[in-house]
Amino acid sequence: MAARLLRPHCHGAAVGQFFFIYNSKFLFQYSTIADKTACDQTRFLVNYLVNSLGFSRGEAISTSTKVTRSKSTANPQSVLNFLEKSGLDKTHIGNIVSAVPKLLVCDVDKTLKPKLDILQGIGLTGSDLVKVITGSVSILKSLEVSDLEFCISYLRKILGSDEYVVKAIKKRTCLLSVKACERVKINMLFFQSIGFTDDDIKKFILQNPYTLLASPEVVEEKVHRLENEFHISRASGLFIHGVDVFISMKESTVDTKLDVLRDYGWSKWEIIKLVQLLPYCLRLSKEKLRAALDFYMVQLGLKPAYLASHPTLLMFSMKKRVLPRLEFMRSLVEKKLCDEDYNLYTVLLPSEQKFYQAYVLAHKLPDVCELYNKIQQHGKDKNILAQ
Repeated sequence: MAARLLRPHCHGAAVGQFFFIYNSKFLFQYSTIADKTACDQTRFLVNYLVNSLGFSRGEAISTSTKVTRSKSTANPQSVLNFLEKSGLDKTHIGNIVSAVPKLLVCDVDKTLKPKLDILQGIGLTGSDLVKVITGSVSILKSLEVSDLEFCISYLRKILGSDEYVVKAIKKRTCLLSVKACERVKINMLFFQSIGFTDDDIKKFILQNPYTLLASPEVVEEKVHRLENEFHISRASGLFIHGVDVFISMKESTVDTKLDVLRDYGWSKWEIIKLVQLLPYCLRLSKEKLRAALDFYMVQLGLKPAYLASHPTLLMFSMKKRVLPRLEFMRSLVEKKLCDEDYNLYTVLLPSEQKFYQAYVLAHKLPDVCELYNKIQQHGKDKNILAQ
């Protein structure tokens, strides 16, 4: 009896063991096939990246590893085929894949194609399209299609055309995020409250988008500093330029430039006057600012008050404008063709064409033209040697 009772149990165990062995064999075969498929895809991808896109073998293996770690079942080959059909050449595709490897496991129909259609629809093609995609990997990687459409639509509303939208996002690809658009909206409201027009804001976005992408709290603080510390009125035509400069620079960077001026004996009011007349002077690198002050103040003996009243002098290129022109004027003085007390600012201010007409052609002497050309060429040769 006991034996009979045990038989079915033993029979069930045998069946279970059979199914276990069968399933294990099936899973092993399935796993082997899957591994073989993954290996084939990896091998194809490495070879494609090396042979078609110019990757080194090390770069190709590194890129393929990032792709194969993904749980997606998308086929990288379908993505590469799509990118080729989208009008991108091998170099473009290589740059995109290098910047966003996981793009190769994106769903072409649900993600990749809709986003590229949107970007190409506003006029982005070739290297410009690649620049935008590689400039912000989230565009193709994580940004929702609906969010991309929202950002494009919002920027188009502000800027007025797709051409301007393209120009803006080429400068700051991060404009293509909902968070960035929200920040732009907040800063726009603040700028409008202090008197900036829609055209002013449009110029900000096109020329220096960071002005509207900065933290709203930081924007307000810097505008108040401009008004309170440098006494630039909102009614001043240079107020908007001051806002542009101060928001685009770190506080520490601004303070470093001011310290350089103080090192050369500038007073508080001379510094204020300089910033009021030409805020963009603060964008000069510390090295260029020191070089200009060394030349004008140490070598030529000019005072801070004069430079504060003529801030453009600090912006001129020493090698390309200041030194060649002053060397030419010295030669004119030696030839008795010019008074020794000529006006420095009048000599340095005109454009190259106007200077040539006023100081070179005006003498109607072949040797004067030859002298000027020689000085200009000498300056170019020195620049080439310096490089």
